[in-house]
Amino acid sequence: MSILFRCPCGRSMVVESDKTGTVVMCPNCRRHLRVPSGKGRGVEIPAAPATAPRTSRRCPRCGKDVPVDSQSCPHCQTILAEDSAAPARARQGKGGTRPAGGRAPVGRPAGGLVYGGARGGWFARLSPSGKAGILVGGFVFFALAAVLVVVAAMSHLSGQLRRARETCRQNLAKGQAFETQGKFQEAYDLYTVPTTMLNALKNSDRAADAQLAAQLERRARALQYLVSRPKIRGALYWKPETPAEFDQAMAYLKQHYGEYRQLTLRVAEAGLAAVQAGKEEVPRAAFQDKVAATMEAYTRLVAQTTKEQRSQITFQQLCRGLTELGEANQHFDNPKKRNVHLGGAEQYLLALKERASKSGYPDAILQR
Repeated sequence: MSILFRCPCGRSMVVESDKTGTVVMCPNCRRHLRVPSGKGRGVEIPAAPATAPRTSRRCPRCGKDVPVDSQSCPHCQTILAEDSAAPARARQGKGGTRPAGGRAPVGRPAGGLVYGGARGGWFARLSPSGKAGILVGGFVFFALAAVLVVVAAMSHLSGQLRRARETCRQNLAKGQAFETQGKFQEAYDLYTVPTTMLNALKNSDRAADAQLAAQLERRARALQYLVSRPKIRGALYWKPETPAEFDQAMAYLKQHYGEYRQLTLRVAEAGLAAVQAGKEEVPRAAFQDKVAATMEAYTRLVAQTTKEQRSQITFQQLCRGLTELGEANQHFDNPKKRNVHLGGAEQYLLALKERASKSGYPDAILQR
């Protein structure tokens, strides 16, 4: 039993019947009051009958019973809020009326339903074994994807290397054939392959690939002095910028002129032998063999000299002589033109030989 009584401030208070005669404080005016008995100013009210705890609730969508601790309906799979048993309260405002506009209060699900997922998402509702399965499956999937990407990349690189190897081999063979025919520009264009192909050969684990790339670069660097359209940036020949740089270059040239002289005279001798063979009207194949030997000696000269050494007058004379020799090769079937170009090649090569054979340092940097 409980006792209901009223404070002078108008606040109604309810206390247990065993509190009769005790002093309590009004929570409204904080006045101390003595609890009356039921026969005085208080009224005794019976206690509410005890009810058993609720073990189930009704799904607001399908109307079937759902365990009270379940987060979703096992019948219609509706995701339930914590208080789905009283959807009306979630839709009402103060005083049991719906707020203005007909909308449910912010922050509470209307009707006790939550569509689109429960708290924590679908992964949080999985059992431990289900979560482990998802994690293992995801790891296996990404591992396989990584392996496929690596395999595809390796296959692409392998195909790129194979194409670069085949192209560079063909270009080298065709370019050397053009050299023996005196077609230096055509050979040079074949030797200057894209940088991606050269890098693919250089990065290969085969020594032959790196050697192939080096051969192409060496022959392209040699022929750039014999063609009219070299694919380079800046000036073709080196030129000193300051007097100090000029003095330093001259000291180097004088010190190493003996080595340079030997290489240059070797090319000049090979070129004069080709000129003599052309004048004797030997078969063209024999003449081209002499030209090929001359070009091999010239390629070694360029590979073993510096840009300062290739700026000298004798090197310029050598390039002019080889250009004339190539023209004679291209006009081999025309005796008149062939002999004109053979004569020009002979003059340049003899002048080079005469100048380089003098003692001391008879050479000079060509002023351009």
